Amino acid sequence: MQRDWKRKKMPPLFWGRDRIPLHDVKPAPLTIFGEHAAYYCSGSYIIFMLRANRMPNISFEEEKLYLAGPFSGWNKAIGKAKWRLQSQEIDGETYFVLRKRKKSISSDAVEFKFVTGTGRWLEVPSDAPNVHHDPYGNRNYQFQPERTGKHVFQFTTPRSINQSGTAQIAYVEGDYEETTTMQAGVFLKTLESPMEQGVKVLGGITRFRIFAPRANSVKLFLFEKLDDPEPEPIRLRMIDGMTWEASVAGNRHGWYYYYKIDGRSIEGATNFDPNFRILDPYALAVVGPLGPAIVIDHGRLPRTPRPFRPPWWHDLVICEAHVRDLTKFAPIAMSEVERRGFTGLRKWVEHESFYLKELGFNAVELQPIQENDAKSPEQYHWGYMTCNYFSPASQYATDPAKATQIEEFRELVDAFHRQGMAVILDVVYNHVGEPNYLQYIDKQYYFLLSRDGEYMNFSGCGNTLDCDAPMARRLMIESLIHLVRTYDVDGFRFDLGELVGRDALADVEQKLKAVKPSVVVIAEPWSFRGHIAHQLKETGVASWNDGYREFIREYVTGKGNADGLRYYLQGSREMASFPAQTVNYVESHDDRCWMDKITENRDHNGYFPTFNDRRRTHLMMSIMSMAVGIPMLNSGMDMLKSKHGINNTYQREDLNAIPYTRAIFYSGTHEYFRNWIRFRRSEWGRLIRLYEHPRKDYYQSFTCRSALGMVYNANGQLGSRRLFFTINPHFEIVRMEIPEGLLDGYTQVADHERFDGHGIHTAQVRREKNYLELMPLSCALWVKA
Repeated sequence: MQRDWKRKKMPPLFWGRDRIPLHDVKPAPLTIFGEHAAYYCSGSYIIFMLRANRMPNISFEEEKLYLAGPFSGWNKAIGKAKWRLQSQEIDGETYFVLRKRKKSISSDAVEFKFVTGTGRWLEVPSDAPNVHHDPYGNRNYQFQPERTGKHVFQFTTPRSINQSGTAQIAYVEGDYEETTTMQAGVFLKTLESPMEQGVKVLGGITRFRIFAPRANSVKLFLFEKLDDPEPEPIRLRMIDGMTWEASVAGNRHGWYYYYKIDGRSIEGATNFDPNFRILDPYALAVVGPLGPAIVIDHGRLPRTPRPFRPPWWHDLVICEAHVRDLTKFAPIAMSEVERRGFTGLRKWVEHESFYLKELGFNAVELQPIQENDAKSPEQYHWGYMTCNYFSPASQYATDPAKATQIEEFRELVDAFHRQGMAVILDVVYNHVGEPNYLQYIDKQYYFLLSRDGEYMNFSGCGNTLDCDAPMARRLMIESLIHLVRTYDVDGFRFDLGELVGRDALADVEQKLKAVKPSVVVIAEPWSFRGHIAHQLKETGVASWNDGYREFIREYVTGKGNADGLRYYLQGSREMASFPAQTVNYVESHDDRCWMDKITENRDHNGYFPTFNDRRRTHLMMSIMSMAVGIPMLNSGMDMLKSKHGINNTYQREDLNAIPYTRAIFYSGTHEYFRNWIRFRRSEWGRLIRLYEHPRKDYYQSFTCRSALGMVYNANGQLGSRRLFFTINPHFEIVRMEIPEGLLDGYTQVADHERFDGHGIHTAQVRREKNYLELMPLSCALWVKA
């Protein structure tokens, strides 16, 4: 009910549209409400509660749990005994419980949340009855004084309801009426089939399976030729109450198929359409985003005799790139069809002058290569609207109807590996593209919905996949494992990882490392709903560091400070429990490129960069190379690439494609990047490529205004070698005081224009006893053996 029931007599409740009176109504135990709302009231107390097994990734033998809200100063509650929840057994289950007097919390509605002693905020279920979104999109619980648990009743239904059914419960008294719809949604999200999904060739039969728990019928349409797409349907049968199955005689490898699914229509919860062609979520190859799927015999998939071992995380130097951006103007011969996809990029990767190899990168992060909703193979598409998670994109294949994308993508990965480069894929599991096939299977099961059945759009792309639904989580993990086992992919970057969630990402990390221990897992740790970088600190998942991105841009344009730069150079310890947990970057595919953000030109157009634009880019590259963590650059930065000030270029191949001739025009900058990357990967770079955070005295720093000088390995923790780095982002000369004799035995190897591993012997940084004279917009590096 909408508020507590305060009378002794039970409320008059009725079942269904026929208004059948319910006679066995009785108050539900208060803990029933507490189980879902995380609180209930008893007398003058509020009892906050949380079941331990809802948080399987937390060890409460090591962790403590606290109640946070405005009444406790939110994160100030951490470490305070009066806000700590204690373990307690309730009906044989372990809960964490805290009793507080109402007056110490609030007499009005107030938000609250649970937080661990290490600062991890526990996610609030989207279907909690008291979920409340703050102005920043974060989900919190809300204490509601008019709903304390005494508004919940239990009864036996006069008729059964199944997963597809709904029933209306009404409270009617005089002219007043409250109604609510009971449906299986509260149980639906717990459904998980143990059955293997997708298509499997087993001896002399081909078996088809699909999870559709609330469907009434599932039909398979199987055909050998694309010009015969309407064969007689094959009816599947439900085998475990959730999964539908059909077996067809013979090995149907290379045949085409799709499903049509029908079921009971529930407004806002299902979207069954018996005429809509559904692409199998587990299809290993598809002809296009509209289908059909292609039957692939697992026995014919490529196999990896000896998996590639990528560099250790802390040794990575990553370049983010798009397949077609790399091939569009690649200066080698290939057909137009090849230039659009995997085969063209493979030829470019194999060429002796391959761009990324020449620069020295040892890892590429490819923008999404899974099937997306591009309207045609010719259309340029970033790939962030995924239609199928198992199939490499048909748009990048030379003959997708023959499933050539499988072998062509595998050959591309192999080519990168032969060049010593790891392959990391950008993947999108926070939302799906169009057509949204999953909504035709079970909209409510697969997506986060509002109470009125509308999509929650925290992704900004129209829908939000519920990665906590067991079969959605399984779809994600099994498709990732498929990409690792079949194509020997080395890692993944999760788009809008906050929507995937901390627990799901930790689960992904665990499952993938069981298959390939060296696998790289990176998250973009935010969304329009919130930010989880600090939550990920307890996992082995790395995060794109947006704080680094924003600060470095401000710093090189004279708006930062030395303390901030010191923090980021030393590995962002507040968000990274180990050095490689921070991915340091200043530009990605999104938004304006680096040059257009920092240019002095009007309208953010950095196509013709100024002298200061170029110099600041050199300062950025020196910081990137000297910062502890994983450095990531975007393709084209070395040639001062500009997008003419355009902010969103997701459909602008003309602006995104790499203009290789620009590297000739700005050859000095191109070479400057190449030399810093070479240094980063050298033996000297080991003093920056740290496996774990060193003692604080590993660094020794000096400042003057916002200019900074810093010694690496000052305490000799890693042997006798030392590095000394200085930077001055100002337009004025800075005289920085350093200990006399500090640079004895050091050799200057780099400044803001040059890098020579053998030493720079002319136009060196000027020294006077215990002072360094740092030129405007300058940097320098010294080494000591």
